[in-house]
Amino acid sequence: MVIFVGIIINQNILFKMRNLFVLVALLFSTIQVQAQKLNFKSVDDLYQFMDYNNSPKQLVSAHRGGPYPGYPENCIPTFNHLTKNVYAPVIELDVEMSKDSVLFLMHDNELGRTTTGNGSVRNYTWKELQDIRLKDDEGTLTKYKFDTFDKVLKWTKKGKAILTVDVKRGVPFEKIVAAIHKAQVEKYAAVITYNWEDAKLVHKLAPELMISVTIMDDKGWEAAKASGIPFDRMIAFTGVKLADKSLFDKLHKEGIYCISATFHTSDKETEVVKRQAEYKAAWDLGADIIATDLPIEANQAIK
Repeated sequence: MVIFVGIIINQNILFKMRNLFVLVALLFSTIQVQAQKLNFKSVDDLYQFMDYNNSPKQLVSAHRGGPYPGYPENCIPTFNHLTKNVYAPVIELDVEMSKDSVLFLMHDNELGRTTTGNGSVRNYTWKELQDIRLKDDEGTLTKYKFDTFDKVLKWTKKGKAILTVDVKRGVPFEKIVAAIHKAQVEKYAAVITYNWEDAKLVHKLAPELMISVTIMDDKGWEAAKASGIPFDRMIAFTGVKLADKSLFDKLHKEGIYCISATFHTSDKETEVVKRQAEYKAAWDLGADIIATDLPIEANQAIK
């Protein structure tokens, strides 16, 4: 009888221990999920996060949102897929405009490559665009449709990622800035520019916004210094091939984070070990943010 009672007691203890283990596991899992989100209180937190002298990091920027099979480029479901696999990513997205001036996510000015539609995107009203479905990069039809820029800005308020907004030619920067202000997501957004005239315009429209500026050599660096834009508002795009270390050092001295694109170079490497080594080499040289078509794979290379 004593032995029998002992067995029952031991079983009760084991049952309680198992429940405790499950509870701890669930708690740890919840903490991990919460850790995957940013929690900026203001745009000042973004400045601090993107200040090399404050906290150097190795980050991944998902080119066109990080499309994978079944997940089209520039699409919120694709962003959700990405953020489940990459901590605090930078998501680069493209914004086009419909015939009736609705801002929405789209890279090409023609519909054919990535959708079931045809012709110029600006020949369609937003209502007409709703009849079109998106394809993934392999051309496979998906159930997804276009997302408005406003919807994406609402999504990013959750702190899942930092958006870098590529404004397509002819889309007014004024509309982009107004949408960001309306959504109150300055703390999670930066606007991409390709020349200093546009960069100065964006800074004039919204002095608090961070701006991706092109600085690929010493000439670009001199232009940056002469622009009047504070360094803590700049993220430097240094090109589609690795810049010289001396340029990275100059930018880092002023606290400026550097983006280097790998979608024409390392992303094309088919050997996983070699590709990972190239990502690491880019970070080691001074590229704080890798802009890549393979954000999940690049993230795995982070030390």
